[in-house]
Parts: sequence; C-alpha cells; structure tokens
Amino acid sequence: MRRSPSLPRLAAWGALAGACAYLLVELVPDVRSKPLFEDEAVSGLISARPFGEMVATTMWDRGGAPLHFVLVHLAFLFDSSADALRWVSIVVAVGAVVLCFDLGRRLDGRVAGVAAAIVAAASGMLAVYGSFGRMYALFAFAAALAVDLFVRCVQRPSTGTVAAASAAAWLLPAVHPYGGIVVAVEAAVALVLWRGKPLRPAWPAAVAALAMIPFAVADLRLAERFELSAEQQGRLATWTEARHQLEDAVRGFGGGSGWTFLVFLALAAWGIAILLRRRPELVAWGLIAFAGPPLLSTLVRTGRAPDLSPRHLIFALPFFAAFVGVAVARIPGRPLPLVALALVAALSTQGIDDPRSITYTAALGSPSAVAAPAAWLRANVRENDVLYPYSSLYLAALPEAGEARGLPRAQVQSLLASLDRVDYPSGDVYVAVPVGTTGSAQVQGGRDFGSWLIIRVGGPLADEEAVLRAIDRSLALSEAQLQPPVPAPLAGWFELNRAVICESLAKLGSQCGTE
Repeated sequence: MRRSPSLPRLAAWGALAGACAYLLVELVPDVRSKPLFEDEAVSGLISARPFGEMVATTMWDRGGAPLHFVLVHLAFLFDSSADALRWVSIVVAVGAVVLCFDLGRRLDGRVAGVAAAIVAAASGMLAVYGSFGRMYALFAFAAALAVDLFVRCVQRPSTGTVAAASAAAWLLPAVHPYGGIVVAVEAAVALVLWRGKPLRPAWPAAVAALAMIPFAVADLRLAERFELSAEQQGRLATWTEARHQLEDAVRGFGGGSGWTFLVFLALAAWGIAILLRRRPELVAWGLIAFAGPPLLSTLVRTGRAPDLSPRHLIFALPFFAAFVGVAVARIPGRPLPLVALALVAALSTQGIDDPRSITYTAALGSPSAVAAPAAWLRANVRENDVLYPYSSLYLAALPEAGEARGLPRAQVQSLLASLDRVDYPSGDVYVAVPVGTTGSAQVQGGRDFGSWLIIRVGGPLADEEAVLRAIDRSLALSEAQLQPPVPAPLAGWFELNRAVICESLAKLGSQCGTE
C-alpha cells in the first residue's frame, strides 16, 4: 500500500515552492524593465551565431567556458531575443534554489533544506544575476548541483554516485573559468577522503578529469587575453581589493548590511562549527574554494586591470546557504526559526550593486533608448555585415543582428580573431556610439537616435584592415562632432576603443589615421 506524504514533508515542499515563487516575483519583471547591458550583448550576439562558430569563438578566440553560450544558443532556436537570454538565467536561478533545498536536506533534514532555499532565494546575488543574461546564475546552479551530488557520493559511495558527482564537477569549468579552481579543491578533498581505496569505483572521476582538458586550454587562452604572465609589472588585485571582493560576496549571499548581515554571518559561522564535526570535508571545500580566487589574484601579474567583482564568487552561494540552513535546523521551536529567517531575509538589503545601474552605458540600454535604433537596425542589417562593438543596441536588434558579425572591443586578441572569421569582402560596417545626453553634430553616414549615434559605412570592404579603418574613421568623426562638455566616461570610451583599434591595425602592419 502506497503511503501518503506526511504533513512535515508537504510543508517543506510548500515552503520550497514559496521560496521559488518569491524569487520569480522578484526576477520576472526584470526581463522587460531592466536596461539591456553591454556584457549581456556578448552572450546574445555570440550565441546567435552558428553552433561551431559559437564554440570556437568562446573557447579559442576569447578563451573561456562555453556552457552558458550553448544553452542560450539552444534557447535561441525557439526565440532569438534578449528576453530569451534573460529567461535562461531565471530558470537556472530557480533551479539553484531547489538544489540548495536538497543540499540542506541531505546535510541535516528538511528544516535545513527549507532554510537553505530561503537564503538562496532571498540572496542579493540571485536578485541581481538571476535575471542577468550572463553565466553567473548558471554558475550558482552548477555549484549547487556539484556540492549536492558530492555530499550524496560521500554518504553513499558507489560507482554510480561517483559518476554523478564527477559529471556535475565537469560542469563547473564548463560554466566559468573560476570553476577550474572550485573543482581542483574538490578533487583535493576527494583524494583525502579516498586515501587509496579500490580504483574501480573511482574511474568516472578520471574520465571527468580528462574531459576537462579543453577547458584548461581555453583558460590559457583567457590568460593571454588578460595579459597574465610573470613578466608583467602590475598585479591583478591588491590585498585590500581581494578582501573587498570576499566581503561584498558574503553580503550578497545574505544580509546585505547592518544588523541583518550580522545575523546571517553568525548563522553561517554556527553552521560551519556544526559541520566541522560532521562534514569537515564540505567546510574545507567551501572555504578554500571561496577564498582561493581572490587570494590568487593578489599573486597573479597582469598588464591589465580586470574587474574583481563579487559576482565571480557566486559559486559559493550554495555553501553559504547550507551553512545557514544547518544552523537554523538546530534552533528549537520550529517552524518559528524558519519564519524568523524569512523575515530577516525580506528585511535585508541587496548587498551588491546591479551592473545595469552603475555604469555610463547602463541607462542607454533602457527600452525607450534602444527601441527606435533597434527597429532601424532590424530593417537594415544583413548577413555578413559587421557590428562594432558588442552593444545593448545590437542585442535589442536580435534576431536580425545575429545574422551579422559582432566585434568585441577592449582586447586586441579577441578583436583580430573575430575579424578573421568574417567572410571577405564584408558587407556594411555599423558603429554604435553611446552619446547619451551629449549633443552631436551631423556625422557622414550617421543616424542620430538621441542616446545613440549609429554610423553606417557602406560595403563591400576588402579585408580586416579595411574594416578596422572604417571603424577608426567612424570613431574619429563622431568624437570630433561631440558638443562639449564631453562626460569623462564617454571620453574614456572613445580613448579605449581607438587605442585598441590602433593597436590592432599595428598588428596587421598598418596604422591609424591613414588612407
């Protein structure tokens, strides 16, 4: 006779559904209301290209992890739009909450699972990146899956559980380069637990390790792109910057600031103390993986200054949620501790800034700013045209913009690699200039859409050098026609773009400003 679900089990599933609903209510309005962001355009424009080209661009031209691009590419088969891009993040963000519930449940029962789900659903990290069209919500999902299946493997070791845990571990470097650090720590912890036991159950882990080699090669390409080498003079981060990254990430996981942050911090510390006696391997993995990237960044030398953002540490959210969940499960008087946790979470601040609100070009991706120019682009862009640079404007112009070739900015290596994939002679070249509220006189070939100036250079263009010259000329003309005063961020935008274009031309044996 089949047993009916118990009341506590139904209550736990109901609480999980409530946590997921809370997150959805927070995220779904962002799909249309939040401005499109330049970084999201990277995902959208690359994912809109043919599958083989997309993977090559991601792993070789840019160096990095392909899984998010693959998922977006599949979503674009049904709806090639910025909305679909953001919906991918929403789906995996909700999945991360469900996995945090299962992780907490495995560690200390249903109360711990519900508490972990509440922490994840209310975290500032998912509030921001759960509707952001990049890989960060997917990174949280992959980490939650890896941790959950690792705990399952430790609790019930067998070839099957090792295979599942190994497959989940493989996802980490497939989602984000920092995933390689996370899985390396996991491997070290697993070796300590294994201690030379029979090899047969562990063979799936060896297969997963071999399957990660392509991601290691891609990460080496990424290191070249960011000019990481012992010969460089500068460091990727100072100790202060590394500490701020760690602190901001924890604030984003739970509590935000003020007394609510102290409550979450105390609960996480209590959960760590409890698990140190029962699951020390999990605590070691979580803390070492969390602190590892920021600390390593203080040792790495670079010729550039990449953004040391708390979003890169979002993989640690499942650990934090589980630590808090285990602590809450030990507080007597249930379900009152869960109600109290939910109230504290609801009162907490976000803890981190949304990148869609803090940069110069962020507001220029608003629906009102991109509607008219995106409509014009959809009517005019053709296959084999060239779009420069990756821009929220081109993201809004999907799916037609996906037929053209988008070019990155800021890095010579990836720009030249993308140019090498253009079929020459190319079509027209479009340059999107984020003029904002800065007035601009008429530019030859330009169309003024208020916040955006689009310059169109008619094709065909014979080769890479011709395309770069067209972009350089367009940038020079539009900068010269700006009406002062020019905001410092816009002046910096021109300076960076023109410097990269000139360096790229130099690599081709030419120079800027010549015909």
